Amino acid sequence: MKKIITVLIITFFFSTIGIAQSLPYSDSLEHYLSTTTSIQKKIISLNQLGAYYESVSDYSKSFSSLSKALELNKNNAFPSELIKTLNYMGYIYWHKSEYDSSLYYHLQALKIANESNINDENLAFTYLMLGNDYYDKGDLSKTSSYYYNCLKLADNLNNISIKIQCHNRLSKLYFKMKDYKQAIEHVLKSLKLNNNEYDIRELGVSYNNLGNLSLAIEETDSALYYFNQTLINFKNCGDIIGQSIASINLGDTYLLLFENNKLTHLLDSSNYYYKKSIHLNSIVDNKFGIIYGLWGVADVAIKKQKFNVALNHYFQALKISKEIGAKSEEAALYYKLHLLHDRNNQTDSSLYFIKQHLELKNQLENSEQTKQLLRQESKYEAEKIIAKEKAESEKLRLIEQEKNKWKNIIILIIVIVSIVLSYVSYISIKRLKIIRSKNKLINKINEKINAQKKEIIDSINYAKRIQEAILHSEKFIHELLPNSFIFYKPKDIVAGDFYWLEQKENSVFFAAADCTGHGVPGAMVSVVCNNALNRVLNENEILSPSKILDKTSELVCNQFIKTELPIEKTMSQIRDGMDVSLCSLQLSENYAILQWSGANNPLWIIRPTVIEETFELIEFKPNKQPIGKFDNPKPFTNHTIELKKGDTIYVFTDGYADQFGGEKGKKLMYKPFKEFLLSIQEKSMFEQKLLLEKHFDNWKGKLEQVDDVCVIGVRI
Repeated sequence: MKKIITVLIITFFFSTIGIAQSLPYSDSLEHYLSTTTSIQKKIISLNQLGAYYESVSDYSKSFSSLSKALELNKNNAFPSELIKTLNYMGYIYWHKSEYDSSLYYHLQALKIANESNINDENLAFTYLMLGNDYYDKGDLSKTSSYYYNCLKLADNLNNISIKIQCHNRLSKLYFKMKDYKQAIEHVLKSLKLNNNEYDIRELGVSYNNLGNLSLAIEETDSALYYFNQTLINFKNCGDIIGQSIASINLGDTYLLLFENNKLTHLLDSSNYYYKKSIHLNSIVDNKFGIIYGLWGVADVAIKKQKFNVALNHYFQALKISKEIGAKSEEAALYYKLHLLHDRNNQTDSSLYFIKQHLELKNQLENSEQTKQLLRQESKYEAEKIIAKEKAESEKLRLIEQEKNKWKNIIILIIVIVSIVLSYVSYISIKRLKIIRSKNKLINKINEKINAQKKEIIDSINYAKRIQEAILHSEKFIHELLPNSFIFYKPKDIVAGDFYWLEQKENSVFFAAADCTGHGVPGAMVSVVCNNALNRVLNENEILSPSKILDKTSELVCNQFIKTELPIEKTMSQIRDGMDVSLCSLQLSENYAILQWSGANNPLWIIRPTVIEETFELIEFKPNKQPIGKFDNPKPFTNHTIELKKGDTIYVFTDGYADQFGGEKGKKLMYKPFKEFLLSIQEKSMFEQKLLLEKHFDNWKGKLEQVDDVCVIGVRI
């Protein structure tokens, strides 16, 4: 049975936001958007427009509206609306079968909901989105968890719209696990809540579930009725993907009717609906749906004895399955190719594809739900293949001879092993007594170690609170630098990297600093260095970045030689300090002047060129010496730069470029870092922060983070 593809519902927006009720559809929303001056109402209207265009499968306009909402809400002034924006941006990627991108946006929405203590229908809808993501990635355990979290919250909120959707999704999940009793219970609950056609689009989903359940028990007449109702409902609400789902299922139903009646026109009807599904899914670039259309056309071609046509369509579907990571479909298509080659007596190819099928199927069985779903079927198929390959009488005869030959050897081995085991058992019992006495001692030692460990962790967490006290809040940062971001990701609980921001007279001072080490030692050095910067600016009232670094270096050196050791020995041992990139920014309506000085860390400025949508990166080299103890130090160089509108300033530590990852586990390096920054210049600073974090996590993969990371971006 082919997998059921369903579409999430947009009515969530229009049932929970009052403005949507008074301004239905796109024209009214566009008009309202052009007249209102409220930023919050603009964001709400743009989110509603994005939701509306998604419901009619116009993903380009939907994504455009949502991107505008994201830009207006880049400082997270309205977290509930930001969650909606991220959910629907992820939802569009889900429609396009780009599940990694979809999952990224939905996890960002969940993160913001948790950080903002949001526990309303926005969180419930996020759970629903995540359940769909993991369903299509084949992780049924996480799918079930998120769907039930959604249902529990929707019950508490008494949100009818989300409960309708959630019961339909659970029906789909139980159908996949072949628990038809639970599947029918959930779809009937959805229909009961939707009895007055409260949600036409979701009514189509319910009919689709009933059709698949009817098809599973071969009640083809009922299935045909339900799938036609599905198609009608999705046409009425303009849902192209919903129509493609109904078309695939109608193709399946007519194919089953042909199996029972052998009437050629039924086969033609099946082929028509499969091709219609391919066309509809191509319009909205839904690769997942295209797989099933190609699969269906191939099945029909086999019935018509057109084996080359079938082979071509199976291979096209297999290629797309691999591209989007649809593992269940990939495994099923390997089995289809095995059957087709076996039918044509192509033994080698047949064995290759059944091997691929079984290997991938075993991987999918690691999930407990998938084991329950596939265990008996896989066992039957494997035994059938093995029996077929061992059917030749000559092989059976050789196997029997081999059994007789080894019979006496096995008996002898059993006797020897029994003697050895008896001796080992005697020794083991004797040693067990010794081990038990030692275990008591070890347990006492472990208790002491765990107590010490707890004290250490408590101390580190306290150190974290101290370090956080020297870092300014996000609100303060955006008050001084509204069009900016700070991507700060410590390696451990506390960090050696820190960002520094102060205002003096008409200048804003900011810096990205990397102190010696990371973890607790790095954090201790960072407090010393942060304090030194504050003293130089506020007590000594030095405003030139280079002079600030000169004086800071002097203070750090003096701090680390306050010890009872002889000075010569102390200075030879303590070389702690920091690398830093320090900026002083003066802004007015007519000009923007940047003064900069760097200790080992550079300054990058990315500037638009005369060619539209192209940019150049200007690099300013630092002095090759740190803040702190250094042989033959020289005064730091001061750079004065006249900035232009659209320039973007970047200062950073070495943690981002030094991270190991990628396919070969190598460092990211600075050149790819520059290229990535150039590639995202058309994005807002809020989106740049999200993309930098996503790029870093994707590059790192499962490897450990090697250093603290701090990147600051400021756009003029």
